Amino acid sequence: MRIGAVVIEKSNDPSIYEKIISELNLKPPVIIKPNWGTVNNYTEAEVIDGVLSAINGEAIVTESYGWARTKESLEGKGLGSINRDDLRKSDKWFLKTSGIGAVLEKHSTEYLNITEEVWADRVVDPEKVKEMTKYPPVLFDEMYAQVPTRLFELRGGTFLSLAKYRLNHKPIVVSLTLKNLFGMIPGPSRSKFHGAKDVKLADTIVDINKIYRSIFNVKGIVDGVLTASIGRKPEEAINPVTAKNMGLLLGSEDCVTLDATVAAIEGKNPKEIEYLKLASEVFGGWENKTLEKAQTMGLRIFQ
Repeated sequence: MRIGAVVIEKSNDPSIYEKIISELNLKPPVIIKPNWGTVNNYTEAEVIDGVLSAINGEAIVTESYGWARTKESLEGKGLGSINRDDLRKSDKWFLKTSGIGAVLEKHSTEYLNITEEVWADRVVDPEKVKEMTKYPPVLFDEMYAQVPTRLFELRGGTFLSLAKYRLNHKPIVVSLTLKNLFGMIPGPSRSKFHGAKDVKLADTIVDINKIYRSIFNVKGIVDGVLTASIGRKPEEAINPVTAKNMGLLLGSEDCVTLDATVAAIEGKNPKEIEYLKLASEVFGGWENKTLEKAQTMGLRIFQ
């Protein structure tokens, strides 16, 4: 089914990936950015397998290090170490235990770790990136210096933000395709880009999208096929509330409309979500009719 610019499939049949991707007009090479921000709810191996199987042409998967993608975090022992060797070991552990490494090997798909590329200074001249960025300047100039050369070589292709269906605490509220690009900031710590009490978060989420939208044609998928979640509050040491096997997949060539539509499905007002409101002002907004229809479709996962 379709609501305006958003395509929606609700099914437990693996064909949903092909159905959604066939509507997105992906131009290879396709750079896939999954959401591996936390080991408690991430883009699973089965989802990546379905997406890669549906893409006709070259694809590459990219992500950055995070200290919540660790064995310690999975066991409820807090965040992992930020030591470089420990992060590398955790990444290998995650790829193996999640089954994602085997899926990438099955499809002969390259995995590029953003953080490693920045650490090794395999990045594009920041002045070149700055000149290419066709939107108002970003808040932190260092963002221009964090675009890996390997990805820049693929410019002209499609950047696919493969986000989880995730609600979150304020001020994020919904963490979807636009927020997913926040993981293109190399980390593992991104507290500077949050600012005190998240005062800078709306700007920096939009800023990282400015950069990658200037290099690639960015499109989005929101995945609630196997799991969808309500992220825990920072002060709560508990696992997220998770809905399982919902079989829900949404996609669009317009990430702003896509995220606003999911927000509307879940009873949220996109105009009251600061970074969504800002993104609509910078990249263009959504049609109110689309959101009105989304609210009445009965697809809501979390009550």
